Amino acid sequence: MEVRLPRIEKLLKSMSTNPGVYMIKDEYGRIIYVGKAKNLRNRLRNHFTPSNDFAASRVIREKGKDIEVVEVSSEKEALLLEYNLIQEHKPSINSKWRDGKTYPFVEITTGEKFPRVIVTRETENKESVYLGPFSDVGAVRRSIKYILQTFPVANCDHEIHLGDAKTWAKTCIRRRTNQCLKPCEVPINPVDYREQINAVTNFLDGRLPEVQKEVENLMKESADVLEFERAAEYRDLLKSLNRTLEKQAVIIDSPDTFIVVIYKNETYFGVNVARVENNHLVQQNPVFISIEELESESSDGDIYLDFVLSTTLSIIGRDPKRYRFNRVLNATNFDSMDGILNEIGYRVVHRQANQKQVVVLLEQNLKQFIRRKVMLGKKSDFAMAKTFSNQVLDLQKILTLDEPPVIIDTFDISTLMGTNNVGSSVRFVHGKPFKKGYRRFKVRTVEGQDDFASMYEVVYRRYSDWIDSLDKFGLTLPNLIVIDGGREQLKRAKTALDELGLSIPVIGLAKKLEEVYRPNLEEPIQFDKNRPGMLLVRAGRDEAHRFAVTYQRKRRMKDGLKTLLDEISGVGEKRKSILMKEYKSLSNIAKESSETLSQRFKIPQNVASEIILRSRQFIDAQELREKRRRKFKRVK
Repeated sequence: MEVRLPRIEKLLKSMSTNPGVYMIKDEYGRIIYVGKAKNLRNRLRNHFTPSNDFAASRVIREKGKDIEVVEVSSEKEALLLEYNLIQEHKPSINSKWRDGKTYPFVEITTGEKFPRVIVTRETENKESVYLGPFSDVGAVRRSIKYILQTFPVANCDHEIHLGDAKTWAKTCIRRRTNQCLKPCEVPINPVDYREQINAVTNFLDGRLPEVQKEVENLMKESADVLEFERAAEYRDLLKSLNRTLEKQAVIIDSPDTFIVVIYKNETYFGVNVARVENNHLVQQNPVFISIEELESESSDGDIYLDFVLSTTLSIIGRDPKRYRFNRVLNATNFDSMDGILNEIGYRVVHRQANQKQVVVLLEQNLKQFIRRKVMLGKKSDFAMAKTFSNQVLDLQKILTLDEPPVIIDTFDISTLMGTNNVGSSVRFVHGKPFKKGYRRFKVRTVEGQDDFASMYEVVYRRYSDWIDSLDKFGLTLPNLIVIDGGREQLKRAKTALDELGLSIPVIGLAKKLEEVYRPNLEEPIQFDKNRPGMLLVRAGRDEAHRFAVTYQRKRRMKDGLKTLLDEISGVGEKRKSILMKEYKSLSNIAKESSETLSQRFKIPQNVASEIILRSRQFIDAQELREKRRRKFKRVK
């Protein structure tokens, strides 16, 4: 018989009966499931009841070791926050128990006269816009249902034409209940309909305040040209959006920002540092300490200010260049920390009227966080595991680094029997890919297959001309460098760094046994490959490999096109130059038809047919070779 862990039992007793979103964490602190609840206590008890035989609940009981909650004021607010957190954290159980084998997308059929908004798992329609992929189809469907209540656009299974209301759309509930603009039944201006579709796209992208302003402008424009009926429609839509904004504290009319709030009672003092991106609250970091413990510390200044400032800096870091934004909303009464944050490079602002709700929400969550922790017997919780991702902190621990490896660059080399040698460098920041930090290299100094020399060249070129902790691209130098390879690759990379005068920690990761090589150790170290830190370096290694292989394949296709054109009689230098410039690679020209090729470039039909045929044969051979390679890899 299953028995609840004592810690889980205490957590369940400490939960409130308010609506909210909950995050289940495993033993390493990784978020494995995100859900919403009308009543948090009842919903969580249901998950941890042994008689609940649902597959997801069984896994939650088996792996769930901790619970974090965010209380909100309504179910709709919980729905949107659940959606945001799932996209932010990509929990494994939400992904594993989705229906089907692929992630769902939201498809907007922009190629049609009256576009539809539907959930799909196929992305083959080139005339449609796809948003996603999303890891939880349930959250997506609930959000779409809510969106369709606000924007009266179509979600039909078939393309819409005027008159369809008499045939397949005859039984449509949304048409019969006037929940849709009914383009299948009444003549509608396609431009007006497209404006609604654009608003839906912005809504799904999280830009609700943007949508609100856009609708308000359209309403005023319609009234100015005396189109009062259209103006009334926009007025009704604007009222609906205003109601949504009033109810949703998790949607914030604000640029990307950090928000700092505090809470104090007779016994405890706490700080909550939250992160807002794309008008959504995506992360909270509550921390608290007993006042007795805080006041026992000797300090020359204000102990409360020191605690708030040190906590804030430990969470957001002392280098604003790590983020896409440097804005900090100081919602505390410690105005004196503004100057310090501004001096570091952050831009401090203070609370505005439209941000009152989110500040109150963060303060309430901090208060409830302290209450739950106290019920579990804790007198303080600095929660430094939340300062950075658990993977980053675990990696710092296993590698015994002086500081958390917030910025990690990973290198890989790709070649095909000594030809088209290329290298890649990918960057992870706070445990997530940072695409602006990706770089790829065509190896210049190495002939034939020499991965060791290639690694030296790529690492040297990546960090050459660095100055003042910045590389030549203006990016901050990494806290850790990971090399895909063993001792010799690591040695060459370390040599390159030494010649450049850089003392950045560097490790090698050997793929076969996932062993970690260190410059100062003779033998590799083998850690549990599934612990958070190892999952992070493996993810970086796999991404660097993907990036390098993609570039190598692209160069191979380009060279393949040049070779193929050289071998076909009837293609002179001028035509070859034109085709190379237009198509760039075999994969592109293989998609063309011989008729189009012949007509566009005045090539004889038989020559055009041979070019297309041989291009497709080459692509097929490449795909077969890749399929066999993957099959061999699985068997091995």
